[in-house]
Amino acid sequence: MNHKNILFAILIVLALFIGNTATAQVLMPTTNANKVSLNGTWKFKYIASTDIGADSAFANPKTDVSKWANIKTPGNWELQGFAEPFYGKNLKAGTGLYRTIFKIPATWQDQPIYIAFDGVQYGYELWVDGKFAGSFSSSYNRQTFDISRFVSSGKSATLAVKVSTRVKGWEFDTNDDWSLSGIIRDVTLFSLPKTHVKDLVVKTNVGNHDATLSVSALVETVTGIAPAKNTSVSAKLLDAYGKPVKEFILDSKASAGNTTPFGQSVKIDAPHLWTAESPYLYTLNITLKNGNNELQQYSQKIGIREITWTNGVLKLNGKPIKLRGVDHHDLSPVNGRAVTEKEMLQDLKLIREANINFIRTSHYQPHPRFIELCDSLGFYVIEEVPFGFGDEHLNDTTYLPVLKGRAKATLWRDKNHPSIIIWSVGNENPLTPICIETGKYVKSLDDTRPYCFPEVGSYFGRIAATFPDQIDILAPHYPDASTLRGYADRFNHPMVITEYAHSLGLDFDRMESLWEIMYAHPKLAGGAVWHFFDQGILRKSPEKTAPGKFTTSVWLDSVTVYDNSGNEGADGVVYANRVPQVDYWQVRKVYTPVKALDDTLQVVPGKQQVKIKLINRYDFTNLSERQCTWTLYADTTAIQSGISPMACAPHDTLTLGIDITLAQKLTASYYTLKLQFKDKQNYTFYEKTYLLRNGNTLPDFRQKLAIKPAKPVLNGNNISFGNFGFEVNQQTGMVSLKDASGSALIADGPYARMSRKTTMSEQATTAKSTGDNNPIWQPHVLTKPAAKIESISANKVLVSYNYERQNIKGQFITGTAEYTLSDSGRVDVKYHFIPNNAKGMALEAGISFLIPSSLTELRWVGKGPYPAYPGKNRLDEFGFYHKNSADINYQGNHEQVNLAVLSDAKGKGFVLVANNANVSVENAADGIIVSHNAYVSGRYNKGSNPERSVRIENLKDISGSFSIIPLQSTWPLALRQLFGDPSHVAVPFKPFYNSYDQ
Repeated sequence: MNHKNILFAILIVLALFIGNTATAQVLMPTTNANKVSLNGTWKFKYIASTDIGADSAFANPKTDVSKWANIKTPGNWELQGFAEPFYGKNLKAGTGLYRTIFKIPATWQDQPIYIAFDGVQYGYELWVDGKFAGSFSSSYNRQTFDISRFVSSGKSATLAVKVSTRVKGWEFDTNDDWSLSGIIRDVTLFSLPKTHVKDLVVKTNVGNHDATLSVSALVETVTGIAPAKNTSVSAKLLDAYGKPVKEFILDSKASAGNTTPFGQSVKIDAPHLWTAESPYLYTLNITLKNGNNELQQYSQKIGIREITWTNGVLKLNGKPIKLRGVDHHDLSPVNGRAVTEKEMLQDLKLIREANINFIRTSHYQPHPRFIELCDSLGFYVIEEVPFGFGDEHLNDTTYLPVLKGRAKATLWRDKNHPSIIIWSVGNENPLTPICIETGKYVKSLDDTRPYCFPEVGSYFGRIAATFPDQIDILAPHYPDASTLRGYADRFNHPMVITEYAHSLGLDFDRMESLWEIMYAHPKLAGGAVWHFFDQGILRKSPEKTAPGKFTTSVWLDSVTVYDNSGNEGADGVVYANRVPQVDYWQVRKVYTPVKALDDTLQVVPGKQQVKIKLINRYDFTNLSERQCTWTLYADTTAIQSGISPMACAPHDTLTLGIDITLAQKLTASYYTLKLQFKDKQNYTFYEKTYLLRNGNTLPDFRQKLAIKPAKPVLNGNNISFGNFGFEVNQQTGMVSLKDASGSALIADGPYARMSRKTTMSEQATTAKSTGDNNPIWQPHVLTKPAAKIESISANKVLVSYNYERQNIKGQFITGTAEYTLSDSGRVDVKYHFIPNNAKGMALEAGISFLIPSSLTELRWVGKGPYPAYPGKNRLDEFGFYHKNSADINYQGNHEQVNLAVLSDAKGKGFVLVANNANVSVENAADGIIVSHNAYVSGRYNKGSNPERSVRIENLKDISGSFSIIPLQSTWPLALRQLFGDPSHVAVPFKPFYNSYDQ
């Protein structure tokens, strides 16, 4: 070894001890008799500096801290009013001084005493009764300290902890989230016998009909000598009901210092294998004895399962698996990093109900209870060794011990959990030599699981050809569809896209197409969308908001906000308080483990069997363990129902036959068949609605809703028909529709629609664009055209329009709108617009009208209940829907609309009749804008344009047709049969005072 290498080795050894002194990583006891929680209210002082000055003696028990503030521990000091919270690396220098008094139980006499900190941001030193007891600096890793020499059984002691935001490697813990500070997880006092189990390693291998269970125990004696020769370790394996399965003795190996390893491998016949679909847990009880004297009992829940990867395919128990995933932080909007078990269970319940089977713990080791719950509830986990966001240090070899220390602490705590199937090493870091060395170190610590380096997509692309072959899993971020297809067979390693769709705001493009590519290719094991919840913290704002005002956060009232730090944290599929967004329901539908492959069903009257093709996307579950219920509807009335048995192996397809009877005379407007798929807990995890078609015809609502014949009469520029009047403005060409009292049903229009409301994701993507290269037209509706009435009569009005793009001269939308008035009381609209030297992206291109805000009720027949766009429409099904304009999900585009009713609370308004059209609604300052869209682009993803988009310069025309039928408060029978009484008002789902992308 040359001098340079010797120096490097010395630096590594020294650095392993820097900031981690007096530590004693041992297993915490599993019996409460040997543990005392120190959680509670502590004394606290915050100093906005790393220099504590006159408080340097705070650790001395004689220092009076009675006038210090109280702080809830665990908790973050920023969320308890001691400092301002900051996001990411904006974390400010600061120090928190903690003091508390604890008592050692008298029964712990002559036993070693330890204290464990499960998580402290960012680094800390501790003193017991004024004596320095150790230090540590990795925010999310557990560290244990031997404090035996400082305390006595039956007596009290003073614990003092100095927490600093500036320690070596603090940047690694700033993550993509709020950088909060303090003691964030449990603090536990515990004792062990002098000879005890220091470490336990459980490994399982799965055969065809049996499994091998390997158990290794490291026994330590704190007296400095090896455990006595008559020390023994035995194991008992119990099934999920507590019944003994196997008992065996562990063989001892050669002692090393004061430790002796023990180990044994045994066969388990016909084992229950652990999977996320069947999370069967055994209990492994370890008994440590000295002769006949029992020293210690230790208990561990374990799962029998094996992770392998062959020919680039990731397998569990020898079978390929697909990871339907989401990224997840440890964060509560109220409790910060001090997440409670109740909050964890809430998250996991929502995650399960969204058909997610895989969680990536971004970007650190989560709370230990979270992993235990993943074991028992059934989730695959990628657990992350925490060192993202410190790229500037990753070419500095003195940081290698820091990285390896974090890796060791992560694997030490969680290596025996069956839910963890992959180790993630850092996040989006450059692949420097010390990163590669850390990955190798992870592999040396655990050869039963693969590991990966999650990489920024562009960086991954540049280095893909030079990835070291020993990296088990490849993990690029945010590939587009064509790039992902290219990756599918390029590598001989499994690929997990640990971040593949960014749910910034409500846009969330790409998920559906990318997931289908992953599902179709064996080497693409799956991926995780970013992120499960908004990283919002609940706080008061000095600035007020108002409903409808553009915001990047979510407001409970004008000053109470779930603060997302601008758009940095607004990227969840649920809001910060876990209210599901539209994105959540999209995830649920895309990730469904049962997928129907048909969209429409052709039928004829009479008895018949409709056949529906299903695919079972479970990896281990036969569909015989699930239930399919179905209901046949005539409009909104259920006329037949049943349960259809299913038997289909994983990854296979099934043709489901359902016997229905349709009357010879079909009197309803629509006949639909609704399928619901339920799990063993009776939760409906997937539903599919089929429109049953007798031929290819749709109901003709132009005839069904015809009113008593009323011949149109022209009077100047006003055409009266029945109780309504249609008027065109001679100067502006704008039209209006009014009732007999003069109240407007349509107040203004037509507008040329060339975009849609600005979203956060659009802003983030186009922030650096200029007028010349910005593809987005804003304002998104052109409201003041040059117009000319080409012709006008009692039956027809033809107007030509020339709309100039606002703020950018020389770009026009020109064309005509034709209004035909019939004797049956409707206005047929045809429009034909042509881009003239116009450029950019047509997010939505069509025609718009302004209606009064009093028309609060929107009812429609078509896809629903949520707004839908290309690439984001899997969540919707055909049906009959009703929303109020105050509903958080009211605004947006609706697909395959045949009929839309816009009315006030009494039913007065109008019907828009179309043929499988895109119809959008949005609240505006002076009313509601209703649009018929000829073209609709997909939504944005953070940093990327819509995957499915329409360029204005490629459009030959923007045209469409629909009919408008004015309504009085007494509705035609056909309308009441679809939607009921017109005076019924929808109760708006309005969980917030104001929110983003609304």
